[in-house]
Amino acid sequence: MSESIIKIEHLCKTFGTGDGQVKALQDVDLDIQKGEIFGIIGLSGAGKSTLVRCMNLLERPTSGTVTVDGQELTALKPKELRAARRKMSMIFQGFNLLMQRTSLENICFPLELNGLRGEKTWRKKRAMELLEIVGLPDKADAYPVQLSGGQKQRIAIARALADEPQVLLCDEATSALDPTTTQSILDLLKKINREMGVTVVVITHEMRVVEQICDRVAVLEGGVVQEQGPVSEIFSNPRTEAGRRLVMPNGEKIHVLPANRLVRIVFNGAVASEPIISEIGIKLGIRLNICAADTRTIGDKAFGSMVLALPEDETDAARALIYLREIPGVTAEEVTDLVQ
Repeated sequence: MSESIIKIEHLCKTFGTGDGQVKALQDVDLDIQKGEIFGIIGLSGAGKSTLVRCMNLLERPTSGTVTVDGQELTALKPKELRAARRKMSMIFQGFNLLMQRTSLENICFPLELNGLRGEKTWRKKRAMELLEIVGLPDKADAYPVQLSGGQKQRIAIARALADEPQVLLCDEATSALDPTTTQSILDLLKKINREMGVTVVVITHEMRVVEQICDRVAVLEGGVVQEQGPVSEIFSNPRTEAGRRLVMPNGEKIHVLPANRLVRIVFNGAVASEPIISEIGIKLGIRLNICAADTRTIGDKAFGSMVLALPEDETDAARALIYLREIPGVTAEEVTDLVQ
């Protein structure tokens, strides 16, 4: 059985008072396991950044508890909290490198702050090891202004790993990067997770980031966890409107006539090559309109997703739904909240 590394229970965070009060987080429960890559996804204003800052108590929750590796952070005294925070490091969208320091010096900086000064040669050796891990051993003497965005983020990741944390918190760490660089950073995070055993928590508004890297995901909206579970399960069978919006093909709502009903089907790689829509036309004599379609890879498995407009005839619509739901490896759910 997996062991928890971060456990959040009944967490609430409120800003302001009176009429100006904002409930940023409401009764959040999360259980993140050691060694996994856990995603927290939501649109802008969902409370994602507030939640990740509550994990290391950069923001103190209004109520609820945060427990990291068996220690309840919300009950610790300031000195104890500073020591406990060393188990977690954080990387940001804006990199936050010190412009007057070289890459090597940026990586050494947290070791100095945490009192792990040791010998200067030891700090340099540790920094060079991390530069090798992130693939930039030749940038030791480069200043941030001499680096690309992707290189800056790699240096930020190396700096976050300097103190050997158990958890790496990534707050929109790829949002400022182009798609190719984003992929390289996601591959690096997977490598760190796999080879170093570091638990990674990914905060993002992009479903494709979650699909490519995460084991499990929580969907956050309005400060509330709408649903959570394995990424493949959330993609295949989202239970909430927030979840369905995030997994929608092309990420958009569908334009259809008011008379049409919609069904979203998801099929795994085992049946992706089957002519499902054609078979319905041949066997049942029913024509279905494809409103949207997409194919995604989650983990090592390919998933296809379609939104179909059912025929206006209620009998034909019911027959088509029954047929789709009886196909092995296919999930079919009628949806009403994807229509614009």
